[in-house]
Amino acid sequence: MVLVFFLLVILFFSMGQTFILAGDPPLLQVYLDGAILQFDVPPCFRQGVPLFPLRKIFEEIGYDVSWEADAQRAVLRGPDRLIVLYPQNPLYSVNGNVYRMVKPPLIEKGRIIVGVDFLLESKCFKDVALDESSGILCLEHADGKSGRLPSPSNGSGYPNEYQARFVEVLLPLGNRVEVGESFDIVITAPLVEDIYSYEIRFFYNPEIIKIKDIKNYSYKQQEDFYLKRINNREGSAEYALTVLGYREEMSSRSQLAVIEAIAFREGAVPFLETTLHVKLLDNTASLIPVALEEKTLYTGSGTLGKGI
Repeated sequence: MVLVFFLLVILFFSMGQTFILAGDPPLLQVYLDGAILQFDVPPCFRQGVPLFPLRKIFEEIGYDVSWEADAQRAVLRGPDRLIVLYPQNPLYSVNGNVYRMVKPPLIEKGRIIVGVDFLLESKCFKDVALDESSGILCLEHADGKSGRLPSPSNGSGYPNEYQARFVEVLLPLGNRVEVGESFDIVITAPLVEDIYSYEIRFFYNPEIIKIKDIKNYSYKQQEDFYLKRINNREGSAEYALTVLGYREEMSSRSQLAVIEAIAFREGAVPFLETTLHVKLLDNTASLIPVALEEKTLYTGSGTLGKGI
């Protein structure tokens, strides 16, 4: 009898049927100005969060959506805004202003999918309404109509001068370490080119962590000059580096600094704009605007480290 049951189940699935179980999320549908949109890659749920392919939605309201393989980013160009976003990075920019998504954009079958908060913050829609019980997302275009909008004849209407610069803080796995554990904090600026000089200032609780050293593995003794200060009594660290001599072209750096530290007590160490300051200069000594992805390091129970 049991064998017959399993044979029926296998036959059922071999016919291309699927079970819809109670509690499964509904199929997601998107309506733009009252008309349903059809996607080559459908909207989906990831960890209970509804996500939507952005290309179809933005092309319907007249945006040019392109994927820049070298920079590994998606660029959305409209008559009045330039939007830049990167897969797996919660930071994105709208006309140079940086915002943060609840869930980073993902790639699903070659399409970038985003959450409702991105559609809302993009300021491209007059109304964004999601009914999670029915799985229906209703969008009303800011201009009150869909369809491709006219592009500027000379391209000057695109705000290409806006460039968002992202600084990333790479913490240990899970943003957690054990008390007594030595670990590295890596400060990077992977999207910033032509860095001539930079300065990093970090303020922390010296009762929770202490810093052993700060270094840059791409430092070149004959070409670079650096300054380093660490004060574990007051909880402050500074690292500055500059290129000796003017250069018309500068190579990108994979990292700005590696902070070697040790956890001394349970607690939280925030990496916020108020505690971590990064200043970048280009090869003309002009200030480069940066956007910091804020994170927090958590230290847990373990064996207390002895010394530093």
